[in-house]
Amino acid sequence: MQGEQKREYTGGSVSYYRVEVANPTSGGASYVAECNDIIESLGMSHGEGAAFKAIWRSCAARILNISKAGYVDGLYDAEKVVFFGRRMVVAAKYARKAEPIIKRD
Repeated sequence: MQGEQKREYTGGSVSYYRVEVANPTSGGASYVAECNDIIESLGMSHGEGAAFKAIWRSCAARILNISKAGYVDGLYDAEKVVFFGRRMVVAAKYARKAEPIIKRD
């Protein structure tokens, strides 16, 4: 990374979850995409959203030089992707069997 990294820490909206799409694939004007808008629009599960956010944060730190306060090197986010990826595998296997992940009495 070049230069000083901008670090943010708040429970509200932060710039590391926004990115300008300068040349949209389908054409049209540039726009700003927000991580949460994509998560909600795709109806991601909690695990999918958490993994997606971890990948987004890692890329924002590396490419945009913007990160969450306390960000070191991407290991934390990589571990989150692995953890939630494993949970997604469990959910997919249960879905094949049409059984709930959590069984209730």
